[in-house]
Amino acid sequence: MGPEEVATMVAVARRHYVEGVSRVDLARERGVSRFKISRLLAAAQEAGIVTIRISAPAGIDYELSERLRETYDLRRALVVPTADDVGVAEALGQVAGELLAEIVTADDVLGLDCGRTLLAMTGHLRGIARCEVVQLTGMGGQLGRTSVDIVRTVAEANGGGTTHPVFAPIVVADRRTATALQQHDSIRATLEQYPRVTKAVVAVGAWPVGEGGGLSQIPPLIGPAATEKLAARGVVGETCALLYDARGRRVTGLDERRIGITEAQLRAVPDVIAVAGGAGKTEAVRALLRAGLLGSLVTDAYLARRILED
Repeated sequence: MGPEEVATMVAVARRHYVEGVSRVDLARERGVSRFKISRLLAAAQEAGIVTIRISAPAGIDYELSERLRETYDLRRALVVPTADDVGVAEALGQVAGELLAEIVTADDVLGLDCGRTLLAMTGHLRGIARCEVVQLTGMGGQLGRTSVDIVRTVAEANGGGTTHPVFAPIVVADRRTATALQQHDSIRATLEQYPRVTKAVVAVGAWPVGEGGGLSQIPPLIGPAATEKLAARGVVGETCALLYDARGRRVTGLDERRIGITEAQLRAVPDVIAVAGGAGKTEAVRALLRAGLLGSLVTDAYLARRILED
């Protein structure tokens, strides 16, 4: 390239990339076609006159996030680098809380599941819009850390939005008890809100096999015998006490005893965001992705790599 060509490339590149002049306006200024301007800009990159560097903020593995989003055809995927795949709840909760502060509007009806990671999320909701908050399932977990507490805390963070709680367990003893509770005025009023939910944030429980457990709130509610029976039917994971096998097929063993949103209602929610990660959750998350139940996923980098290997 001669000096005139280099000078032209530099001038055009400066005007476009630094000063923000469009290609159409540059073409008009120089009396050439916009295709000529495009060729000059492309040549400037090839010659090293223009270099483009993308500096993404820390806290998200953007490349892994995009691979995960494309592989499972998700609306969004946010993969969080963590030191290991054990203590990930706080890191995932922070990203999930910041995401909700970004995407929730005053027109939304926000549905919330229960779980340790969602509880961690409630500490990172600064700036979230005031909206209605609906409890998607009955209560599970320790007192003070249930879905009722999550709904209350989120409503406090958003400035006092209307809440729709469910003061009942996620799973009860039998169908008769479930029917009676669902007909109670306060619980029925919340169940009637489910078709209005526009964004749902759910946890993912992993079904325990043998020793170890503790990755789902459902087994302690139904006991070892029922847990083993459902595990024998192939259950590997759940969300909102909706059970799935490894191929993403529904296992309906608890449906008559559940208090919460139905599968059809959850699938009808425009934006279902799962927040889940850590050792032991891989098969459960993969199953729910195969089921096509999740629109978005916030997870850790270790789990993301494992499910991308499939």
